[in-house]
Amino acid sequence: RFEEESSVKLRHFLLDEWNAKIGGAFTKEDERDELGRDRPASDYNIGTNDRWKAVGPAHKQRFLQYQPTKDQLSKATIDDDNNDPNNGTGEYLHHLRRTLFQSSSFGKWLGRITSLGHPLGQRGKVRRFRPGHDYTVAHYGVLTTNSVLDATLCFCPGEGKQCAFDEATGELIGSDDDAIWESGDAGGFECYIAADEGGEEEGPDAEYDDEDDTELLSVSASNNTLSLVYRDPGTMRFVKYVGSGAPGSRWDVALEYDVRSDDTDDEGEEGSKEEEGSES
Repeated sequence: RFEEESSVKLRHFLLDEWNAKIGGAFTKEDERDELGRDRPASDYNIGTNDRWKAVGPAHKQRFLQYQPTKDQLSKATIDDDNNDPNNGTGEYLHHLRRTLFQSSSFGKWLGRITSLGHPLGQRGKVRRFRPGHDYTVAHYGVLTTNSVLDATLCFCPGEGKQCAFDEATGELIGSDDDAIWESGDAGGFECYIAADEGGEEEGPDAEYDDEDDTELLSVSASNNTLSLVYRDPGTMRFVKYVGSGAPGSRWDVALEYDVRSDDTDDEGEEGSKEEEGSES
């Protein structure tokens, strides 16, 4: 399917044990911060601390990003059998980023499932989008010079099941939380749109004009779901504002993997020819 559509959603990605740990942690934190389910959200600093930092500027984006400690940067933070009650969502997601998403075995798996080959490099972050607060905006500064593979593991309230559509009632069928995310009414979905080539002349800070919006793909928030999307240089993406009516925060590990493209292959072949010529 990925080869046909350049995207795929893999539901129930982690084992139940890890999904339960992460779900318990983010439920506790949303309840502590009194966020979601139509509760008023007036304090922009809610949820920030020495590890969760607010990211801006507000005209481009607002969300919390997890900043690991020096000890966390130098070693894996959580053992598979570690049930330390002090571990929060950030600790769990950072652990996944270090031990799973940055591993050679995961890179090989990505190469096989996408047919794009082993990634050439990666970068990413652990994010929290709080109901009533957070979003990202499409602007020309997010465009890449080469094609990349977006891998985003999302967590949010709900069972992470695919909702069916009832043609008779015109409503989504599924658990309440899953249906809210799937409908898009509460935001939190990631949207891919085609950029207007002429807009780049205005500079990287220029925002995309909604009236010229050409949606290519919309990926709704879904618990314990990994989404893989092949993004070319002419495609922008953004996370829709999470409304206060959302069931809770959207949490994710969001990475970009550099992959081989036609341009990369051509450059590699030219480089090889130059090297061969210099040796003769």
